[in-house]
Amino acid sequence: QFGDVDNDGRADLFIAKGNVDQMPGMAMQDPNNLLMQQPDGRFVEMAGTAGVGSVARSRGAALVDFDGDGRLDLLVSNRRAPLELYRNVTADTGNWLQVALVQPGGNRNAVGALVTVNGQVQEITVGGGHAGGQAVPLHFGLGAATHAEVSVIWPDGTGSAEQVQAGQVITLFHP
Repeated sequence: QFGDVDNDGRADLFIAKGNVDQMPGMAMQDPNNLLMQQPDGRFVEMAGTAGVGSVARSRGAALVDFDGDGRLDLLVSNRRAPLELYRNVTADTGNWLQVALVQPGGNRNAVGALVTVNGQVQEITVGGGHAGGQAVPLHFGLGAATHAEVSVIWPDGTGSAEQVQAGQVITLFHP
């Protein structure tokens, strides 16, 4: 799953991995990856440093701010091993904004909407990968920015925009 783990304005990538019984000789001890995006666009492996490089047979993961501190935490579901929950306690992370959408009708969470925050675009989706996915506000790392320009293209094609202060969860309602 992509998510800005250090709130620097660049999407990082967590990869949950695990072998299957039918292929016992193939990467049985292959750790999960946390790839942190660098300013030049390259990704650097940091799972070992962050302590999230488990070798359990992972089946899915979710990057979600479980404790409401503005930093993405990590939940990993495993096969034949306990669920893993990692709290992100990284010091000196950047600013952030979380955006939830609400609209009337059967598609209450506005699945299919495009949300742009300071040039970063995310789509409201359902699901994700095998045994992964969540219906929570979208998380945007803002780096040093203290305010954000938020625009939405709703599933029906209408648009809305506003400027908001960083460091909060906002809920936008269909106009």
